[in-house]
Order: sequence, then C-alpha cells, then structure tokens
Amino acid sequence: MFRERKRYDIIHCLDTRLAVVWPALAYAKAHDIPIVSDWIDWWGRGGLIEERRPGWYKATLGGVETWFEEHYRAKLDGLTTISHALMRRGIDLGCKPERCIVINGAADMATFSSPASAGEARARVGLPLDVPVVCFSGLDVLMDLPLAIRAFEIIRAAMPGAHLLLVGPTEAQAKAVSMSAAVPQATTALGPVPYKELPAILPAADLFLLPYPDKVVNVGRWPNKIGDYMAVGRPTVANPVGELNELFRRHPVGVLAGATPEEMAASALHLLRNPAIAGEIGRGARKAAETKLSWSSQIARLEAWYRTILAARSQSPLRNGALAHRMSISSAGRQG
Repeated sequence: MFRERKRYDIIHCLDTRLAVVWPALAYAKAHDIPIVSDWIDWWGRGGLIEERRPGWYKATLGGVETWFEEHYRAKLDGLTTISHALMRRGIDLGCKPERCIVINGAADMATFSSPASAGEARARVGLPLDVPVVCFSGLDVLMDLPLAIRAFEIIRAAMPGAHLLLVGPTEAQAKAVSMSAAVPQATTALGPVPYKELPAILPAADLFLLPYPDKVVNVGRWPNKIGDYMAVGRPTVANPVGELNELFRRHPVGVLAGATPEEMAASALHLLRNPAIAGEIGRGARKAAETKLSWSSQIARLEAWYRTILAARSQSPLRNGALAHRMSISSAGRQG
C-alpha cells in the first residue's frame, strides 16, 4: 500500500490477520484514513480452525490466530460480518452496533444470467430427463458431505430410480463415506468443476441438498453455494442453523429439515414426489436471487454503509454528494 502512494477514502480489511491488519493500520494512521474490517468466518474458539487445521497447528498457533481474529475488531471504525452471529460477537468485543452491518453472500447473476435448461444440463452430465436427480456441490468445503450421502442413501431406498449428482467431490470421496453398495452405481461424481461451468451443470438437479449441522462453524459462516442453487431456480433442502435459518424464513428458497439424514431425506422425497411444489419454490428462489439477494443489491447496501462510516468519521454530512462520486476503496486481502 505504501508503494502505491495513493490516497484512499476508506480501507476495508478482509480479515484481521497479522499480514493484513498491521500494514493497513500503519497506512491508515499515516494518512488519517478510516479503516474497517470484514469478518467472514468463525475461525477460533471452536470454529473453522477445529475443522480445517491439524492438531499441531491448533496447539501451537491456535491462540495467536484467535487473538488476531478478535483483538482489533473494536479498535477500527466499523465492522462488516457475513452472519448475525459474528456481528453479535463483534459487539460483545466492543464494536459499536451502529458501526456494524451484516452483508451475507449473494447470487452471482452475472455468471448465472442464463443457466442451461434441465435437458441441456442432463445431456452434459450424461443423465436422462426421467430420472429424479439430487445434487450436492462443494468446491472446497466438503465437511458435510457424509450427511448428504447418508440422506441420499435413504432417498434411494425409497425411490430406487433416484440419482445423486456430486459437483466438486470425487468418486473416491463419495465411496469413502457411503455405507450402501448401491449408492456408487447411482452417483455421478464430476470432481472439481470451474465455477464458470456451473450454470451449464447445476440445472441437471431437481433439488439440492445443503446439510448444515448445528455447530459453531456453521452458525458463523455463510454457504456461498446457496446463491448458485437459487440462481438456477431449484429448491434446496437444508437445516435451520445460522444464516440459512434466517434466509429460508425470509424467502421461499427451499425446505428446512431436521438434522438427521432421515429428516433431510423425508423433505427431499416430499419435493421429488410433488414437482409442482418444487417448481414453485424454485421460481421463488430464482426471483430472490435476481432481486434482494443479488450481488448488486448487496453492493448497494455496502456502499451506503461506507458513507455512514465516512460521515461519522468527519462528524458532518457528506457535502453535495462529491465524496460519493470520487470514493475509492482499498481492500487489504485476506491471507491464507
């Protein structure tokens, strides 16, 4: 940042790890610029560090990671969070509520502007139109794949023609958690797929499974794939945890099921056996993706919040809208 020799109106740190927050704080102090932070994952204190780091890392660096995650939040001018749980955590750490805002993830309607038809998508993945298809996608977060597989095993037992489409997980990963010998034969595992190809593949599904067990990591985060599911106009079966509980109650994007594989399978079977209901929910999901849950809508909220932070910093209203037109934002990138 110092090498750029640029003047910014606000600095937005994507996380508060050492490599991010110290350089950003130094630049903000040197140039008298307001600085805010984003919080997109519940990392320490039972969060992602428990799921995605080995024991030696947690024992040696876990405390340091948690300290940096928490220490600087209330020392900055504002806080954006991806979930209400993280906003409450920030307020408990001393952040002023009026300087905090929740910005969930959203649907990428630029990428999903014209998703493929069901027929086109099924031809691409090699599935016929008359087969009920349940899909689970996960490009990097696969910790809940076992629950999806077990729910599908129950679906398959009740509806022998059903098929499971995995976008992201490999065949080996699916077999490793499957307890039914019949499931691998009823599964198409595509492995990792470039994001830009998802609009041509995901419409092959009749519905999506999004297991979301009640644990700290899920309470604090936002599953970005829900935006993709909504954008292709299909219903999602998930669990009433964290931000998904809020989302499903505000918008008709799917069905909230109990936490067990049996309960998730029952909700999925209800939708598969009632295509008119599934279709209505899917259309509602697409409409929400195009409007209140589009990235353009979320960006507008974020820009309005920036202006609030700048106004509070200067202790006077923005004059004649000049600052709004010249605002430049520096994003200090998240590391690791």
